[in-house]
Amino acid sequence: MKTVEYVPLDKYTAKRSIAIFAAFAILFFVCSVGGASGGLLVAIVFIGWGAVIYVRRVHCPNAWGRIVQSLRVSAREKDEQFFKEEISKHIQTLARKRNSLVTKDDYGNVVYDKWVKEKEYYLSKLRYSSYTTPYYDGIDSFDQVYLLDDLINEYLLENEITVNTNIDDMTPVEYEEYCAGILAEQGWESRVTQGSGDQGVDVLAEKDGLTIAIQCKKYSSPVGNKAVQEVIAGRGYYGAHLGIVVTNNTYTPSARQLAKSQSILLLHHDDLYAIDDIIDN
Repeated sequence: MKTVEYVPLDKYTAKRSIAIFAAFAILFFVCSVGGASGGLLVAIVFIGWGAVIYVRRVHCPNAWGRIVQSLRVSAREKDEQFFKEEISKHIQTLARKRNSLVTKDDYGNVVYDKWVKEKEYYLSKLRYSSYTTPYYDGIDSFDQVYLLDDLINEYLLENEITVNTNIDDMTPVEYEEYCAGILAEQGWESRVTQGSGDQGVDVLAEKDGLTIAIQCKKYSSPVGNKAVQEVIAGRGYYGAHLGIVVTNNTYTPSARQLAKSQSILLLHHDDLYAIDDIIDN
């Protein structure tokens, strides 16, 4: 496919106007040398002048508009492709998040509030840099949300998202998401940090101005001091009000002693269903 280069309208118009003018100038010269009548020469001048005006005011703007529109569509398609490639890296997690955050209230109404906030958070951290050109400004924030939803819908049509509730079969990441999901059910805005630089915090949650930093440990043996030390550091790093360690197991005596001295809560994941009461007490 031939690539059409972008040319500003004034240059595009000037180039074609000069070509038309030159053609009529040559015609005028040939006719005058050949002894054409004065009436014919005057007609050539008026027709040539009219042709130049038509090209400048009608033909060129229309033709240029079609070219730019074609380039704009091509740039948009390329921009959408780049954006979807970025989203595809996290599509499974996004689909799972939407399934867990889109809920129904006691009256049967579908509630999207938490999912909307999650999308805003995700896109703010994605910081996608749009593909832009002189004739295309890139995907705006509204279109990013639309494309994100569209891509997730396509993924969900082709893939079944299952929530693993068997703790023993969960991976550490699934266990973190499981704990974050319980907090979300209790009205907390929770998210899994998921990163090598999480600073000892796996889940951050906020509610009514209170932020909690949580270290999740899916262990086959009692949790020791290290987890408590990690969440103490993470609590300070994130400026959280409270640090919590959550596990499917129990805690060693030394872990309990250290946690008590540093006001760290040691919980089983089932305790998260009553997190508000635990914090209040």
